[in-house]
Parts: sequence; C-alpha cells; structure tokens
Amino acid sequence: MNKLFHLILTDIKLLSKSKVFYLKLILFPCILILIISAMFGNTNNKENPAFPVVFYSEDNVVNGKTEQICIGNIFLDLLRSQEVQKLFAVTPVSDYAEGEAFINNKKASVFIYIPHNFSQSYVNNSPCSINLIADNNKQIDKQIVKIIVDRFIRNLELMRLKKTEITGSIIHDSYPVKLTRKSINTVVHPLTIMQYESIAMTVMFSILTAFELAHGIVDDKLNNTQLRIKSTPTLNIFYALGKVAGIVLAIVVQMSIVMIISHFIFHVEFGNMINLLLITICYGFAIGSIVFCAGTAANDHMAISSVASFILYGFSFLGGSFVDKDSLPASLQVIQKLIPNGKAINCYINVYQGRSLGYIYADLIVLLIIGLLFFSIGLYLYGERRFIKNADAGNDKKPVKATLL
Repeated sequence: MNKLFHLILTDIKLLSKSKVFYLKLILFPCILILIISAMFGNTNNKENPAFPVVFYSEDNVVNGKTEQICIGNIFLDLLRSQEVQKLFAVTPVSDYAEGEAFINNKKASVFIYIPHNFSQSYVNNSPCSINLIADNNKQIDKQIVKIIVDRFIRNLELMRLKKTEITGSIIHDSYPVKLTRKSINTVVHPLTIMQYESIAMTVMFSILTAFELAHGIVDDKLNNTQLRIKSTPTLNIFYALGKVAGIVLAIVVQMSIVMIISHFIFHVEFGNMINLLLITICYGFAIGSIVFCAGTAANDHMAISSVASFILYGFSFLGGSFVDKDSLPASLQVIQKLIPNGKAINCYINVYQGRSLGYIYADLIVLLIIGLLFFSIGLYLYGERRFIKNADAGNDKKPVKATLL
C-alpha cells in the first residue's frame, strides 16, 4: 500500500512542479470560460428565432347575444396571426397527452392548453384558466408565450367591464381569468451560459491533464523505470492503480480549483459539492483508465500525443464542450450521452440544476464500468509487456528494444 501511495504522490509532485499545470491547465480554462461566456452570454438580448409551440383546446362553442363564440378558436386565430408567427410557430394537436409528449420529447418549447367549457365559464362569470406547460430549460420561450397569453387575458378582462355582445350587461371582475403555469422538471433551475461553460471547459481540460500524466507512463518505459519496478515484488495492479489514482487526483484538484475560481470571480453557483466531487471521481476514473490504457500501448511520446489529440478534440466536440450539447444534431446527441465526458457534463448539469444523486446514479455506474473495462485492458497490456520482456531476456535479447518495439 505504501508503494501505491508513493506512485501516486510521485506523479502529483511532477505535475505540481510543472508550469504547464498552472498556466495551461488552470489559468487557460478560466480565461476561456470568461471569453466564451462574454461572447455568447448576451445572446438572450438578440432577436430570438421562431420556436415551436403546441396548442390544444377543448373549449366548446357557446351562444352569445348575437352570435356563437368560442374563445379557444379566437385565441388560436391570434396565435396564427402574422405578428405572433414571427415569434413562434404554433402546431395544433389532437389531445392533451400529445401536447405533453411534444414537451417531454423536446419537440416544442411550450404547450398551451384551453380546458373544456372555457367560454361557458367565462360567460357565466365562473373561474376559468389557460394552462401554460413548458420545460424550465426554456425560460426565454416561456416568457415570450406568457406575454402573449397575458395580453389576451387582459383583453378578456376588459370585456368584463363593458356591455358586450356576449352577455349584454355589465360584468364585475369578481372571477378573473387566470393563467395557470406548469413546468416540466419543476425542481430544475435554469442553467446560465457561464455555468455551462464552466462545466464544458473544466471537463475538456481534464482530458488534457490526464494526457500530461500519460507522458509519464511513456517516460517510465523509455527510462526503464517500468523494468526496475517489475524487478521488485510490486504487483502489476499496484503500478496500474497508482497511475490511474494519480490521474484521478490531478483531475479532482484541477477541476476543484477552476470551479472555485469560477465561483468567486464569475459568481457561478454549483449546487451540492459532495455530488460534484463524486461525479469528478467517477469521471476521472473513466478518463484515467482510458489514458492509462493508451499510455501503456504507446511506445513513444509521438504515439501518445497522436492519441491525445484525437481523444481531446473528438471527445470535446462530441461531448458538448465546443458546442452546446442541445445544439448538436440528434444523431450526435446519442453519442454525447454515451462517451465519458458527455456523461460527466450531463451529470454536472443535473447537479447544477438541483437534481439529486438518485437522478444521475445510473450514469455514474456506467462511468465506473467504462473505467473498469479500460483499466483491465491497460493492466493486460502492461502484463503482456512484462511477459515479452522476460521471454526476450531468456533469449539474450536486449530488453529495452523489446519494450520499445
């Protein structure tokens, strides 16, 4: 066990003495968080493109003084007007369940529902309501629709103060029409661009941190350090655990520092810190095992750098670090949910938005399974190299060449 801790501390000491760790792996991601958030943080002030809204009315036609009316149909005509269509596109649905399905499947931002006998309740001066259902992640879209609905309700209220064709008498405002709002994921807090970028950048640069330590694994082979370790009673699994645990600890330290800086300088709120730490450890184990496997398979620094570039940029794009994960095409969103850094980003977002550990435990288990899979492969490769070296040594071949080839 002491050897295990010694291996972990050795990697951490080497990393802490490197200026790269402080400049490239801590300062640089903080600067990127600030720059990207400044660039895209004001997009809420720009003109928003039309977004999808679904509408369903169970309202019935009632007889007014001079004509039949249906407020549900009147409201639908308003939603289909040219001015409103510039803000959002309305799609009528056939039933309430279909409207909720649009919201749950993220095919629409808001669902407007007018209940049964809405017009009759209005005429009878009885309580009535318009239901507005949306996901809390669509804050801007909800507010736009709410403004339209509020204005429509206000016009209905003004009609109560007049002698109208509906009733032919003065109606006092004793039962106002109400806008009932319902949110899908009611416990979810809206996510700011600064919060998202703090997640995306720390997850991205954690991969870079892991590969910085992977070069140490290559150095161990080139400098015959692995050969000397293997000549001792140290078990292969201790060496592997030491390297992976060192990567995990480095990622935890790096991400903690960046998050603390983001909190105190950028005023980012993170949620439950214990859950965040647990996510970081599980994610660090998955990435650390992948990197250990790559470092064990690589024979020189050029090989590990090539693998690092592919994993860093490929995973960062597909995982949602370069592009907002919800902006990715549907086919790529499936991949985003499968790769380790994508799962980590999703877990961090869920914690930021107030969800409990029970909501993300399945993703954490998958991260641990991914880590165990690659750890086993890396351990196997490490053991195979030991076998080849011993076999070559018995045939009077140079063990260093056998390791490098």
